[in-house]
Amino acid sequence: MIRGIVALAILLGTLHTAHTLAAGNGAAPPAEQEPAASEDTRININTAGPAELVQLPGIGPTRAQAIVEERQKRRFRRVEDILRVPGIGRKTFGRIRDSIRVQ
Repeated sequence: MIRGIVALAILLGTLHTAHTLAAGNGAAPPAEQEPAASEDTRININTAGPAELVQLPGIGPTRAQAIVEERQKRRFRRVEDILRVPGIGRKTFGRIRDSIRVQ
């Protein structure tokens, strides 16, 4: 029984080594890198055009245009200011809050 377990462990080690060698010149695959702090992927609601705004969940062409028109009246100072836009309520804001910025 113990010989079987040892043989299985050796086999698995050999398979892992072969896979690692095939994947990248003998080196383990690189770990996923987190984006740098300077890479902010959130959409700036003060500068984004309608085509960019429609990428937000729950924002279609009509609401995207309403965002543009509202910011022309008065720029958004806080992300919460998007609640001034007709058709954007707390539920929609909750879905987009982490995807938008004002700076």
